[in-house]
Amino acid sequence: MGCSLGGRPDRNAMTRRGTHRTRLARSLAAVHHVSYQKALAHVIACSEAGLLPAKLDREGMAKALVILRDAFDSPGARPRGRARQESGGGDVSKDAAVKPLPFSKDPRCIALAEALKPVLRASCPEGAGGFGGSLQANLHPQDAEALGGVPLIRAAMRRAARQLGWRVQTLGREVEALALVLVHDVREAPAEYADALADDRMTRSREASRRISAVLGEADMDEFGPSPVARQTRAFLEAAQAAMAADPAAWRPGGNG
Repeated sequence: MGCSLGGRPDRNAMTRRGTHRTRLARSLAAVHHVSYQKALAHVIACSEAGLLPAKLDREGMAKALVILRDAFDSPGARPRGRARQESGGGDVSKDAAVKPLPFSKDPRCIALAEALKPVLRASCPEGAGGFGGSLQANLHPQDAEALGGVPLIRAAMRRAARQLGWRVQTLGREVEALALVLVHDVREAPAEYADALADDRMTRSREASRRISAVLGEADMDEFGPSPVARQTRAFLEAAQAAMAADPAAWRPGGNG
């Protein structure tokens, strides 16, 4: 905090700090789809822990936002600088946060991956020898957050797919009110499975064409039932719920750190 020459707190410095925190909190809230109050509390905690740059000019603000986003995304990370400062121990900037638990050792990622393996197997076209599988889940951001966030879900999908022998491409993205996660087997299938994979592509193409025609013709969509992505999303959520029920302690706040 700055001070005037008379020793009183510099009101302009206090205002600048409040303005910087407000701007950082708004940016963080927009990126993570959380409330402004939650984002602001995170900004204040990181600031008081000594994690943010001392000089918050344009470059400093950019660095601060990266630090805040990394700390927000890291499982088990908790700003602890003030506690260490009050105890007089250690360099606050180096010891301010608990080292994040890698996804490979995170019990949530491990449990979710195990629960998703049957869903991935079921996504493979019939008669294709386990090739050509894919899983896409369109989640509400709050559901994704409850599972540990999009990066953890993506890591769990990748882990499950690789344990099944897939060579994978994954995607994880948050857009407005949607958290999209996707894993796809990109292995080249042996020739003996080519017909099965071609039939599956044709079936999916015909279904998509019928749905598009129905929408353009304003037909009743109820006769089609849930879309393929909706069916996969439901299967994903059922698996995730089973994983959470099997080990609820892992998903409690602080239970994974």
